[in-house]
Amino acid sequence: MSHKEFIDKDRPVEADYYQLMDQADSMEVEDFIKALEGLMKEDPYFLDTHLFMVEILNENDEPKKARKLLNEIYDRAIELITDEEGNWPEKLPWGFMENRHIIRTLFNKAVVLWDQKKTNEALDLLRKLLKTNPNDNIGARHYVLAIRLGMSFRKFENRFDRGGYYDSEVNTWFDQNSRKFPEEFGWWFDLMDKQNESGEW
Repeated sequence: MSHKEFIDKDRPVEADYYQLMDQADSMEVEDFIKALEGLMKEDPYFLDTHLFMVEILNENDEPKKARKLLNEIYDRAIELITDEEGNWPEKLPWGFMENRHIIRTLFNKAVVLWDQKKTNEALDLLRKLLKTNPNDNIGARHYVLAIRLGMSFRKFENRFDRGGYYDSEVNTWFDQNSRKFPEEFGWWFDLMDKQNESGEW
């Protein structure tokens, strides 16, 4: 496949993962974790199972284990999408379900880097996510702008988090502030203008 666009292969374990998630409320915690670990072993490159384990580890106050696991699956995500020279694809579209576990992993890594005040590394990752998926279903542009404005992750969350989701306020805020950084977002606005004119990008 050309490295212009990456689409991950179909991973059968994904269906088992969603079935497990549907059953989670009726299962004992130990049984759920054991089943999740089984799916992690079944396909180490289906990253959503591992991401959920990262959440569990953080909730159980095991941040070191959570960071270690996130770093491992971040490395796997990079391994999947990059070529022999380490180049990203030109497109990593969210529109393909097969890519979403990878994009979520990369995005989670960027947020952790930002929270650790490693802003240059976080920006690099977020810019790549936006460039390869300009439709920006995950909202990478909001995070890039927040970092450029000197906001911490905590401050951003305190302002915009509505209990696990963001409402239209974050888009209004982006529209009001992003034009201050034409070198950052000029290409994106140009692309969106073309998309609006043609109905596609």
